[in-house]
Amino acid sequence: MKMKDEIRSCLIASMEATLDPYMIGQGFTRVGSILVYKRKLRESTQKIDVGLEVHPKDNPNAAAAVYPRMEILIPKVDDVLEDMVDDNLGLLEGVTGGLSRQPIGFTSQKEHPGRWYLYQPDSVPGVVDDIRGFIARWTMPLLDAYATPEDVIATDERDDGRLARDRAQMMRVVAAALVCNRRDYAQTLMEKRLGTAGVRRRYQQVFDYIQKPS
Repeated sequence: MKMKDEIRSCLIASMEATLDPYMIGQGFTRVGSILVYKRKLRESTQKIDVGLEVHPKDNPNAAAAVYPRMEILIPKVDDVLEDMVDDNLGLLEGVTGGLSRQPIGFTSQKEHPGRWYLYQPDSVPGVVDDIRGFIARWTMPLLDAYATPEDVIATDERDDGRLARDRAQMMRVVAAALVCNRRDYAQTLMEKRLGTAGVRRRYQQVFDYIQKPS
């Protein structure tokens, strides 16, 4: 058995024993050997991908690293965002891709990197247990409160440090504001963050979109 297959097998076995029961209790499902958990919550589809990296470059002594990432799909917002950006995908620069896609480590606000290293097979159960504790403490509270267009705006209004604040995420907040008929909020946000002459020219289509008749 190749090292990657052996590590993946150990990881899945530990997930089945300790992480799956917790995630199932939170409404998530995971199928077979796939490392992705998924649930539908109110108006969203939420995912946590328990990403596995073999021979991580940042730690050559480790056999692998586990670096989970989250993603939240909110169709009402995502449809407006797609229409607003059209084919100009450069407007979604950053790590989030406009889908609040980010490492779950962000949800701890730098308390923990959200990255775990595997050395020997017997280290895997302890790592998976740590991941379960991390998700319960840091990530699940955010996911529980981030499932509707109104939630997207609320996290921006309180300057929530658990979410990446790149321009792609800002575009998503603008889209959510339009969904919620809060055009003034969308306009103010754009003026505040992207209102300088040079940057404004690049995002002019978004400024124009905000002003379109409903």
